[in-house]
Amino acid sequence: MSSIAGAQLLESGEMDVYVHNDPFYLAFIYKGDTLLSESTGFDVDRNKSSVSFKISSNEAIYGTGERSIVMNRRGYQLPLYNRPSYGYQMGTTSLNYSIPMVLSSKKYAVLWDNPQKGWVDIGKTQADILEWNAIGGTARYFVIVAGDYPGLMKSYTDLTGRQPLLPRWALGNLQSRMAYRNQQETDSIVSLMQKHDFPMDAIIIDFYWFGDSIKGHLGTLDWYKNAWPHPQEMIANFRRQGIKTILITEPYIIDTVKTYADADSKKIFVTDSLGNTYVDKYFYFGHGSLMDIFKPEAREWFWEKYQRQINMGVAAWWGDLGEPESHPSDIFHVNGKADAVHNIYGHNWDKMLSDKYAENYPHTRLFHLQRSGFAGSQRFSAFPWTGDVSRSWGGLQAQLPLLLTMGMNGLGYIHSDAGGFAMGEKDDELYTRWLQFATFTPILRPHGSNIPSEPVFFSIETQRIVRNSMKLRYAMLPYNYTLAWQNSENGAPLMRPLFYYFPDDSIARSVENEYFWGDNILVAPVIEKGLKMQEIYLPSGQWYDFNSGKRYSGNQWINYPLTMEYIPLFVKAGSFIPMTTPMKTTDDYTSNEFIVRYYPEGKSQFIQYEDDGWDKLAMEEGNYELISYNGNRTKEHTTISLSKKGSWKGMPKIRRMTFEVWNNDLPEKVLINGKEIPRSKSGKNNKSYYQMEDNRLKIHFAWDGKPQTIEIIN
Repeated sequence: MSSIAGAQLLESGEMDVYVHNDPFYLAFIYKGDTLLSESTGFDVDRNKSSVSFKISSNEAIYGTGERSIVMNRRGYQLPLYNRPSYGYQMGTTSLNYSIPMVLSSKKYAVLWDNPQKGWVDIGKTQADILEWNAIGGTARYFVIVAGDYPGLMKSYTDLTGRQPLLPRWALGNLQSRMAYRNQQETDSIVSLMQKHDFPMDAIIIDFYWFGDSIKGHLGTLDWYKNAWPHPQEMIANFRRQGIKTILITEPYIIDTVKTYADADSKKIFVTDSLGNTYVDKYFYFGHGSLMDIFKPEAREWFWEKYQRQINMGVAAWWGDLGEPESHPSDIFHVNGKADAVHNIYGHNWDKMLSDKYAENYPHTRLFHLQRSGFAGSQRFSAFPWTGDVSRSWGGLQAQLPLLLTMGMNGLGYIHSDAGGFAMGEKDDELYTRWLQFATFTPILRPHGSNIPSEPVFFSIETQRIVRNSMKLRYAMLPYNYTLAWQNSENGAPLMRPLFYYFPDDSIARSVENEYFWGDNILVAPVIEKGLKMQEIYLPSGQWYDFNSGKRYSGNQWINYPLTMEYIPLFVKAGSFIPMTTPMKTTDDYTSNEFIVRYYPEGKSQFIQYEDDGWDKLAMEEGNYELISYNGNRTKEHTTISLSKKGSWKGMPKIRRMTFEVWNNDLPEKVLINGKEIPRSKSGKNNKSYYQMEDNRLKIHFAWDGKPQTIEIIN
């Protein structure tokens, strides 16, 4: 620490903190430049906690969680209070997941470490002032800085925690609706999906599993046997077919169900100011009480209900109403009044399940759909969705800035009810475009109310297109699973805005209807009705159309002709995209065979992650492998190097590999480890061979895991 007149300089690596004494304020200096400075210091009293900062006039500010508004939040004052919004479209400023964290175009982030009800003003009241406010608590905040956005996400998740690796099956098709009413209907839906050749990995059962109506049963937390006479049999039968059962739970118990008296006798509910159980008479589902998730006895009581269903074979969970949806301000929790702890209720619900699974099922990867939470909920295996979105084009359009922002706030598995949830009409075009988009989002979960959400209930043409899209997702499991590993390893979101990689490109900073799926694939969803042509921005570099193989130069807008068959997808030149053959369920996934698309350009590398897909401790205990693909393309010569390290139980000793080298003329010859291999049309009787197909060079060989070098002489 060094001192100057009226101030001190706290020196710490690349970032120093300047402490001015009178008036008191802090400034943060990164590599010699003042990055961020408090405006008037901080203010803490009995009813308020606040701090404000000066921000530059040309600075973009992203973040603050779920809002269906533009990603740059300059000019907004936004509430910090988790709140559902039924049937929302673009323009809704308050949704289920408010996160008190912003990221700047100057490559720093600020986390306001105060969960109490409040608001953030991002240049609305004063043009160049960022102000955080809460109704109480501390004025503590964290400032994080890095040279780029990947580094910023790594540092932010170093602080708040990273998402444990999800079970591989959760990357499949998770079928849901509001709501399957009984065992017979659920059986028939699964059979119908299979009959029509749709891949499927889970069936998600809503509130009818514990009752025969939406009201009158909440909190029963046991099977309604009149409608579900043999649930354990049903779950086991589904499981034999590779389909996992997911059940909904809510943290409320209405006072007319049999579990209420038992729960109340164990003092698990929130209370009024006198310590009596608080009965919410305005709750939509009926008069009832909210579990106080902060009480150990409430967590134990709730966990017993979970464990009973886990013992019956339930594989994963759907937590709903966790904002909490109805949370009057005069409620008392064991650790404070409602408004003080509202935003961390869902977060602690996530923590309860995470802790209990770690204690009781240490090798099981938890999958917990959760509508609400807080900064850092990702470390408890929270899989948030975007709430009750409108079934409309406006609802679809709202998902892009929402999902991209949440990913940059650390919640990498944010996703939407594919097809739209609330109101609207049955619309084959909207459904098709939403499902095509959802194919390239972290979780694929068709869900909706009133109108069936399953593709089998749409037109034959819609079924065909959606089936192909779902099968493409299954074929891309090796690539998608690697994105999941990247998220667990360094906090990288699966969906990444264009500015993530092109921060100095002013157009990339403004484009919000395109995104990167991992490092290598640019996705441009179709989000307007009836479009025949779409204007798409390609950043700097060379790009290949994923569907046709056509090559484009970047740093330009292109007019792309649309068909209903697919949405525009582009692959960055130099990329490796490991794929496999599609399957009906991830239970049939095997790493015995990979089909690796390679789009040659200069020097490039991709590292693929593989393990058994189930074991929570695989990364921690080193039970995985990393497969490295290295490419080098010159005018007359292309080299691909293949190597691996690590191992896991069940890893194949020999793999069948196919490299698809795009935009390649018929080569003079192809060599593997210096030995020339033959050209063949069928490949029969040849262990290693190559063939040409539609401007693609396909190289086939068996790989024993030892380093391989493929040379293509053009």
